[in-house]
Amino acid sequence: MKRILVLLMLLFASGLVQAGPPPAVQAVDPWIREAPPGMPMMAGFVTLKNRGSAPVALTSAEGPDFGQIELHRSITENGVARMVPQERIVIPPGAEIRLEPGSYHLMLMQPRRALRAGDSARILLHFDDGTTLALAFPVRSDRDGMSDMSGMHHHH
Repeated sequence: MKRILVLLMLLFASGLVQAGPPPAVQAVDPWIREAPPGMPMMAGFVTLKNRGSAPVALTSAEGPDFGQIELHRSITENGVARMVPQERIVIPPGAEIRLEPGSYHLMLMQPRRALRAGDSARILLHFDDGTTLALAFPVRSDRDGMSDMSGMHHHH
């Protein structure tokens, strides 16, 4: 019995036995743009890479620091920038989707605490393949590129 236990410990230690396959989606450089005081919403950004052989879709997000999180896309029509809610954001196999200013992003609504540059918020990203990624999103200063969303209006 002791020999089997030692063998199992060696297998786990060597990495030959895994708890399961790694998730197809990898998240890189998550961050939240610092908002002016009293602002009822913020924007979250991250690059999502699909390392799998099938499309994967981001379907929802949640976190304890926000009352609601929606998937949005910024678009410009006839010179007017606006945000459009998205039911899902599909990441093709072997590709990446950048949630970035002026494009897809997480609309972080009803902040439950003041989040300033240097703080961090925990956000769970849920995908249609059953994967959930738990990420720490550091808050970055307005000076890191707020100007490209300053004229946006929130419409549903």
